[in-house]
Amino acid sequence: MKAILLTLALLLSGADTAQAPSPSPTANFPKGMKQYFMGFLVRGEKSGQPIAKDQLNALQQQHLAYIRSQAKAGKYALAGPLLDNGRIRGVLMINAASAEDAKNIASADPMVKSGRLAVEIHPFIVADLSCVFTEYQKVNPTVAH
Repeated sequence: MKAILLTLALLLSGADTAQAPSPSPTANFPKGMKQYFMGFLVRGEKSGQPIAKDQLNALQQQHLAYIRSQAKAGKYALAGPLLDNGRIRGVLMINAASAEDAKNIASADPMVKSGRLAVEIHPFIVADLSCVFTEYQKVNPTVAH
């Protein structure tokens, strides 16, 4: 767990750098390591535009449902918001064959499609997380959390 957090911290410190090409699928990674793609959800071109609260709530529920669906499908190994209210709003660890596939997966998120978020994709390697199971609790939107 510490290795994942350290990896995330290092990646976040260099998030503004240009997107690098993906290593070849036959890259010689150390045993037990796997290539994933780090997706940074950043403020989109419409992030500052006004939106009705009920529309924003509906969009947020669609965004969360999409994240859950991709986690369940094995595409998102990790997903979550950043809490500093900066340019980068959230992170995704995407299990995909290429940077293009990862970008397509993340770009299908309703919040990205709406323009309120945009996505940056960066390849990296980390310990293979295919044995990790993530379970999301269903949130009842009528109950205050």
